[in-house]
Amino acid sequence: MGVIGLDMGREGRAILMNRIGAILGMPVGGWHGQAKLFEDGDIRLRWLLRRFAVARQAAPIADNVARAARYVHVDLALALVSAAREYDQSLTASGRAAIDTYDQGGLDFLEKQKAELGLPRSVLRHWQPAPPRINDETHNRVYSEFIPAHDQLLAYAAQLAASFSRNFQRSLRAEFGDRADGAIVVASRGSLLVWRAYTFLAPGGNPYDPNKPLSAQLGQHFGHRTALQYFVQIAARAGRDASLDDIVTDRGLDHLEWIHSAKTRAAEALFIERLLRRARDLLPR
Repeated sequence: MGVIGLDMGREGRAILMNRIGAILGMPVGGWHGQAKLFEDGDIRLRWLLRRFAVARQAAPIADNVARAARYVHVDLALALVSAAREYDQSLTASGRAAIDTYDQGGLDFLEKQKAELGLPRSVLRHWQPAPPRINDETHNRVYSEFIPAHDQLLAYAAQLAASFSRNFQRSLRAEFGDRADGAIVVASRGSLLVWRAYTFLAPGGNPYDPNKPLSAQLGQHFGHRTALQYFVQIAARAGRDASLDDIVTDRGLDHLEWIHSAKTRAAEALFIERLLRRARDLLPR
């Protein structure tokens, strides 16, 4: 898969990534800043393709992906690119040496959340609470966990899956009511990936206030539930039902950093999936 991606060349990779980005409502070349899609004239994902193409790096990545797949029902490509952006060393980590999920990876509340991840006792018995501390950036108290190094990708995958199955679907039922299940069924693959990434990044959010300018509300507290409320409001004004696909067609949230990050991760996941399909086509049948 890595070789296929590298053999496409810089131009081929850019064309494919921009086509995927267009489907997700991204500008050509993506956004700048922390969630940038391109770097130095090529897709930022090229560094991961290089790892895929080197056996000694690809092997531990494959092991960690397989471990995640064994315990979690999740979009593995999205879990992979999310882990790569949160803490890239988690991809090739191996062994049972304990790491602190606050210092290495940013899973600041794993101790509080681990019981909701659906992981078996055989995994969780090797996870132990780290001492609570204050995050110097947010000034919030964090509750991280000591986990085996080879469980880092698994932890991201489990958190990603739980955020969607618990937080997002609870929020969706609250905002869409009886239409919630049907909204997921008819939503596009791309929009669901964006919502999955968004909910992982911003699991809550302040209530959306239709009486205030949207620009005054965009920021760190415009979480996934805030976005759902926003889409319900604009759909009602247009005389229609809100759709989960609004997240890739509506331009109102284009200045929101959470949207930049979520769409960038979704685009990279779709790029990886496209390479995987090409690789499978080359296998003997």
